[in-house]
Amino acid sequence: MASTLLKKSCIQCCKGGGVTTCDGCQQSFCIKHIIEHRQELAIQLDNVGQDHDLFRRDLMQENLAHSLFIRIDEWEQESINKIQIAAAIARSDLQHVIDQTKSELKISIDKITNEMQSCRELDDFTEIDLLRWTQELKELRKLLETKMSMQFVEDENTSNSIHMIKVYKQQSSCTSSISNVKSAENNIVCQDMLTLTHEKFCNFLGKIILAEDGLLVTCSGTYWDGSSVYGTRLYTSGIHAIRFRIENKGTHNLFFGIKTELYDMPVQTLTSPYVYGWWEFDQAIESVSGHRIHNDRILRTGDEVTMILDCDNRQIRLEHHRINMMIQLPIELEKCPFPWKILVTLRSIDDSIRILL
Repeated sequence: MASTLLKKSCIQCCKGGGVTTCDGCQQSFCIKHIIEHRQELAIQLDNVGQDHDLFRRDLMQENLAHSLFIRIDEWEQESINKIQIAAAIARSDLQHVIDQTKSELKISIDKITNEMQSCRELDDFTEIDLLRWTQELKELRKLLETKMSMQFVEDENTSNSIHMIKVYKQQSSCTSSISNVKSAENNIVCQDMLTLTHEKFCNFLGKIILAEDGLLVTCSGTYWDGSSVYGTRLYTSGIHAIRFRIENKGTHNLFFGIKTELYDMPVQTLTSPYVYGWWEFDQAIESVSGHRIHNDRILRTGDEVTMILDCDNRQIRLEHHRINMMIQLPIELEKCPFPWKILVTLRSIDDSIRILL
């Protein structure tokens, strides 16, 4: 029985003589077209070689992921700036305490000095005077040690904290990116869901009494431009709300606002170039020398107001809850740069304001 042989034909010219099969594409070619096929493969190899050379060149470049390095550098500089600002503020606060302590104790020591000089010149002193001066000096020494007994505390304001960064590989690709350890969701603030900031009163200028762990402030006497009290927190970013209740209000207006902490100096609320805020709801001042107006005092004893520090949009707002009124004031950072600190001024004896948590 005769067998039938099946001949393979060239894929290009369909000739059946001298046909060979390519091991790669498994197609059949005659002698002529197998040569052309190999030439085409050589051209494709050259193209792959060009891609290979381009990738090797990109891989060996010094500026690989240059934009990510820039972001790391920016984060580093921002963190350094925060630390430098915090250190500068701490130094200024410490120097302010030292200067205030020296000023207070100098009055007492000057009195003792004058008494001792006068008694020495007149030769008019006894053991009783010596004992009294010695005791007074001991008390002053003890008072100095007490006033200079200070400690550092951490600022719990999250807007001032430095969040560490890390590099991770995305699951969908081999590209590295920089991610803040804290979720971005924590940085999104909705005004409708705004929560109160845990603020307290701390340093003051004038005649002020602090009570209830810094939540209640009372004016104990008249002071030429009003007695001012400041908050403990510093604000540089985000949106923060502080709610106050007016426990008692006298005949003079109250001031609610902010000051920059960048310049540590006594604040005269009406004339300071570093203050923004309101004398009541009809008198907004913004780093200018204003004039007192006493014809309208909307705020009353028992009223509650909320001051909102919108650092992201560079503005502050004040909401009067009883009359459902909101006013706002844009901030020029050239006049009042970050960090901000809340400022409240009381001008009548027994004026009293409470921070609500």
